[in-house]
Amino acid sequence: MKKIIIGLIIFLTLSILSATTVTPKSMFFADSYMLRARGCDANYWNPALLQRGYSDIMIPFFNNSIYLGNNSFNIDLYNYIMEQDYLDDVAKQKILNAIDGNMSFSIGGNMGIIGFTTGNMSFTGSVHLAAKGALDEQFLEFVLYGNGDGSEVYHFTKNNNYAEGLSYADLTYGIGDISLPLPETIPDIKFGFSLSALGGLGNVQTRKLDGYLSSNLDGLNVQQDVIIRTGIGGYGLKAMLGLYSEPIPRLEVGATLDNLFGFIRWETQTQDEIYHFEINNLYASNIDEDFYIEDSSTVDIKPYTTKLPPEIRLSALYTFKPVSVSADYVVGFGNSPEVSKQGRISLGAQICPLPQIPISLGYCSGNEIYPWRMSYGIGLDLKSVGFGIAIQSIESILPGSSTKGLALATYFNVRL
Repeated sequence: MKKIIIGLIIFLTLSILSATTVTPKSMFFADSYMLRARGCDANYWNPALLQRGYSDIMIPFFNNSIYLGNNSFNIDLYNYIMEQDYLDDVAKQKILNAIDGNMSFSIGGNMGIIGFTTGNMSFTGSVHLAAKGALDEQFLEFVLYGNGDGSEVYHFTKNNNYAEGLSYADLTYGIGDISLPLPETIPDIKFGFSLSALGGLGNVQTRKLDGYLSSNLDGLNVQQDVIIRTGIGGYGLKAMLGLYSEPIPRLEVGATLDNLFGFIRWETQTQDEIYHFEINNLYASNIDEDFYIEDSSTVDIKPYTTKLPPEIRLSALYTFKPVSVSADYVVGFGNSPEVSKQGRISLGAQICPLPQIPISLGYCSGNEIYPWRMSYGIGLDLKSVGFGIAIQSIESILPGSSTKGLALATYFNVRL
């Protein structure tokens, strides 16, 4: 039993090494970054900020970010389980108390491949990865306690048991610093847009999951139906619109609409993995018979399209050198491995004790696919080059034994 529980924890931990894509510099501020982005970063965060007089080059393979997190298990709980010779009722209850509805995990990663800006235009290319998954608390309760007194009936659905993943590469062109024709009484508002050609690398989605388990006078009854859809190789498109203004000195505000017309069409290899398992009226007396039905198959399907739900972001940034503070709110118009209809708030701050040494701090409230987190970063900002490193702690103020995940980011840019 202990090995099964440890296996589940390891599954969640290792799965997240591969809920929501971020860019490296944004991790320094827990994603409160929309108005801080400049140059190549602005192509992904707010193309209105692509301005003449700021040009840079992204150094390939040095601009990376990856995060992994779950909503249930921290290092303390893992160590506690490992110290037990067997799982008694106290240990089992500790495990269940750590779970709220389901054990969920989320993954995100980004690697900058190419990028440069000139004037108010930018061209960039990156690889993105996002995934999320969940396992129902009822399933773990059954593993820990069995079927109790026999009266319990367990139902497993896609709501709390799923796995989704999306990876793709982009080539993005952006242009900004476009003044909107407004009356002189209205503060100047800058507009920008970016257009991304997408190359789908891989997609996994749970299309169907229905499960049932009961044990009573009718014997043991189990039924499980799962359909997992996979796609490899595809093409797509998406656009971003951005606005930026400085209504009063030192206060900046902005808004973006991302994933406009966003989609990826999977063409190269598209399949449904279908699995069925069934046990009917099983008693100890007939356990030696062929008491279960199991069937699995792989079916080639027609090419299909993954839609990228639009996402809106609102942001404000106040600067009073050497300190700046910012707040971002983001919410999606649908659900995907990268987007959630449940909004989240990010807060960020930066202080420069020396002009060349920016120190950053960030907090994100999180949502169903993106656990809350704290971020800490430091950089070296010279006239022609900038680089830095950041770390995030998932559902813990500081990295340590109580954290439920970690995130790391590095950046390296050259300014022209």
